[in-house]
Amino acid sequence: MDEILTTARAAKLLGISVRTAQLWVETGEIPSWKTPGGHRRIPRAAIVDILASRQSKVTPRAIAVVVARPENANAWRALSAHGYIVKILGDSLAAAIAIGESLPDLIVIENDDGHERVRLAERLCEDPLLLSSVTVLRTKAGPAPSGLKKRQPFAINIDEPVEVAIEAILKHIGDRPPAAATGLTYPVPSNEGDRLEAVKASGLLYSPREPVFDGLIDMAIRVFQAPMAMFTLLTSTEQWFKAKAGYDGELTPREWSFCNYTLTANELTVLNDLPSDPRFKDNPTLGAPHCFRFYAGAPVRDENGFALGSICIIDRVAREFGAEDRAALMALADAASQTIKSRSQERQLRHMQIKARGGWDVDFPRR
Repeated sequence: MDEILTTARAAKLLGISVRTAQLWVETGEIPSWKTPGGHRRIPRAAIVDILASRQSKVTPRAIAVVVARPENANAWRALSAHGYIVKILGDSLAAAIAIGESLPDLIVIENDDGHERVRLAERLCEDPLLLSSVTVLRTKAGPAPSGLKKRQPFAINIDEPVEVAIEAILKHIGDRPPAAATGLTYPVPSNEGDRLEAVKASGLLYSPREPVFDGLIDMAIRVFQAPMAMFTLLTSTEQWFKAKAGYDGELTPREWSFCNYTLTANELTVLNDLPSDPRFKDNPTLGAPHCFRFYAGAPVRDENGFALGSICIIDRVAREFGAEDRAALMALADAASQTIKSRSQERQLRHMQIKARGGWDVDFPRR
């Protein structure tokens, strides 16, 4: 891990834009110096201190990095269904870079070389930027690796199937099972508690309509020639529409929402013929006056990777949804996500500027 950082690298570690990092440097909140060539350099220890100052209110990140055997790569993608954005890598150096850039909440290392990946786990467990991350070393049964002074990785036998390993990891983390144990008629993500906190923290819930989101929904109507489009936010009991077109209500009970299935899949979800799906036999939106037949939705995420809801389209006839349609819907959801992330960074910058002027003491979000 480099001890001297560029402004761009510091920005990635802090989860902010490069411009925001530059402004923090200019206000003196991030110490730095100039090289003879005029480039800014930042001590890594300063970034560690900033992140450490946020630890009183830790905000989880729904990101997992897995260093996997090639034959297991696809199996590890099942973590996506538990609320994680999953990055699968095979090279230890590439993994170290990805971990440094994203500061994931979950790191899994499948050790099949005996040395290099164990050393990576040791370094990660010593890194102060990763104190709140869960590091899992999947290796042969035996004593934990030596040399781990502060923390030890959670160890899992590499001979067990990936599905069993995922169950053990989720139990270790303390995630809740998604479906029937709660008595709900719809599925919820394993990280539902953290996701609900993210919805509240976004500041979007029950806020006034805004042109930026209304414009995305209007574009969805035009692009897909669909009668209805929405930007939904899902609370514990409701589906609330931050933006909508073609639907009169402001909200529905959450059990009516097809976006539940987008959230649990954690990816774009298409339901081509709703009446033929037994999961929705009791959903009132399939009958008059709504007569819904088709749904497609893509997750809208906050800066920490949590799916707050989705941008979705609904039709009253069954329809196909090809690769170009999928790409277009994901682009609209990504645009909404980027707006949310940019606003979060702007709030952090305003707080930093207030503190620099001697204003009130403001607690940072973690990233």
